[in-house]
Amino acid sequence: TGLGWNVTLTQATLHVGAVYLDQSMPVSGSQGTSCILPGTYVAEVVSGIDVDLLSPTPQPFPTSGQGTTIPPALVGQVWLTHGDVSVPDQTPVLVIAGTAEKGGTTMPFAGQVTIGASRQASGNAAGADPICKEHIVSPIPTSVEVGRSGGLLLRVDPRLLFVNVDFSQLTQFSDGFGFTDDPTSAQYTQPSRNLYQNLHSSGALYTFSWTDQ
Repeated sequence: TGLGWNVTLTQATLHVGAVYLDQSMPVSGSQGTSCILPGTYVAEVVSGIDVDLLSPTPQPFPTSGQGTTIPPALVGQVWLTHGDVSVPDQTPVLVIAGTAEKGGTTMPFAGQVTIGASRQASGNAAGADPICKEHIVSPIPTSVEVGRSGGLLLRVDPRLLFVNVDFSQLTQFSDGFGFTDDPTSAQYTQPSRNLYQNLHSSGALYTFSWTDQ
């Protein structure tokens, strides 16, 4: 990593609940609070799948998606949920385990991420972002033309989950070190915050392309 840690993953599973492609790039700085993108959706896959991020082999969604060949998509969304994005979800969307080594120090770690009620930091206060903002990674810049044959390929690069993660600040438990899932806990330190922020990054963690296969 950029902080000098050599990370070896033994488990990395991400639940992708759905993906969407849209023809319109949102206006930068807009104040809209809707989780739905402006413009027109041109493709969707609405069947969820647990993706093994350590496998280089494409893993098909359980059912086919739908799309239109015109116009091309400029942005995408990845929905991290097992159900309705408007309600908290206590089932993990990310499960990881492995070791991190730096300067002769090896730290075994494990962790999981859920998007439960505690992720809605402002609670039900007026003006608080809806929980769907936490469930949906959006907008993800892309350039995809849906073909008449082939399929949409979503790639997820697990290396980017650990950008700026300082493993030396991991929480120590009785059986090792780990990431903390509760953002309201005093144990929710730099590694846990950065892991969650990286999971929601609309940069290169998620990429869309079209494949003829």
